[in-house]
Amino acid sequence: MNSTQESDRKAIIRRRIRDGRAAQAPFERIEVGHAISQGVLEVLNAVPPTCVAAYFSTDTEPSTDELLESLWARGIRVLTPRVQDDELQWIETSRDSATEIGSFGIREVQGEQIATLKDAQAIVIPALAIDPMGFRLGQGGGFYDRALAEFVDPPLLIAVVHDREDLLDIPVESHDARMDVIVTERHTRYITPMQK
Repeated sequence: MNSTQESDRKAIIRRRIRDGRAAQAPFERIEVGHAISQGVLEVLNAVPPTCVAAYFSTDTEPSTDELLESLWARGIRVLTPRVQDDELQWIETSRDSATEIGSFGIREVQGEQIATLKDAQAIVIPALAIDPMGFRLGQGGGFYDRALAEFVDPPLLIAVVHDREDLLDIPVESHDARMDVIVTERHTRYITPMQK
């Protein structure tokens, strides 16, 4: 399969998953977010981190609100992304941080508390789908792939998806990042041993 065919196939998969997510009731999104939050926190207990990079979920993604609140309550430093000049800029974030809807309809922290992603011992990453080997299908902008490409030895990479979006047959390209752990509302799947 050539790269154009792979891109077309990725676009079809993205559209199908986005349509399924859009049909999810708000209360289901919160329930899924609760279960995923608990799963991510269990994974993080094994690290345990002083700094975690995470993100503000959109209205169709599994909710990260409870996860972020739990990280702040534990005194863990939290970094969230902001899009700046086609790159992700990482901002130190607290529950009191002012946010606004940025490009791509994502909540972003405003201000100048710019941090480095390399401070994080774990990165919680959004995904649309994950293949059996742990490679993720993102939204298609390549932001996380570019950010992760800067690491020689990346921290613990945790992808969160709905259970129905895990173990899918998705095209994988050379720039696609492989996750260490996949957390859904029903299970946690370890791709690499927990030694980071």
